[in-house]
Amino acid sequence: EEHPPFPVHLVRGQSMEMSFSQRESNESIVNEAMLCGKYISPLQSSAVLEGSNEPNKRQKFVVGASHEFQEIPLTPSELADELKSRSYSLAPHLWDNGTIDRLTMGVRVQSHRGKFGRMPIIGRYSMLEGQYETAADGSAKYDDSIVHPNLWIFTGLSSRGMIYHALFGKWLADAIVNNNEEVVREHFDGFDWWK
Repeated sequence: EEHPPFPVHLVRGQSMEMSFSQRESNESIVNEAMLCGKYISPLQSSAVLEGSNEPNKRQKFVVGASHEFQEIPLTPSELADELKSRSYSLAPHLWDNGTIDRLTMGVRVQSHRGKFGRMPIIGRYSMLEGQYETAADGSAKYDDSIVHPNLWIFTGLSSRGMIYHALFGKWLADAIVNNNEEVVREHFDGFDWWK
């Protein structure tokens, strides 16, 4: 018996950690996160610097992130060009006077677009007949021995995980505690779009 694939894409994302010394520019950067298509967020070590009189300390920020659907990752210079073109207006002094310290890379789970746009996959997972697993040759193999009567799922937030994780997580926790998936529907009527 054939089942449709899980409705997600895996999307690579790269971000850059940058540092900035106020002494180098006579300009300061707001030590708060900014989100506008891309994001710039201070790293924890930066919080200590507010009001600090230590001239050699550098503020640290993370700038991100790319959405890469191609197989080959962006090169460091391609990544810098993309992130700068999309975030320069948020912090020009960081780009003009900062240094790139490190690149990070990860993979986000992005749900397919539904009638509400890209929404998370949340709720009870009840494919009780079995589940696909990957065979040694890389093909999908259906295994009917993988069954669990109380399996819940929460994924597919993609690049909006930091914004929505607590909200959807609370709804899911309430549903699990009450053993009733309909608890999620009280807050988000279309939560089961992926089923």
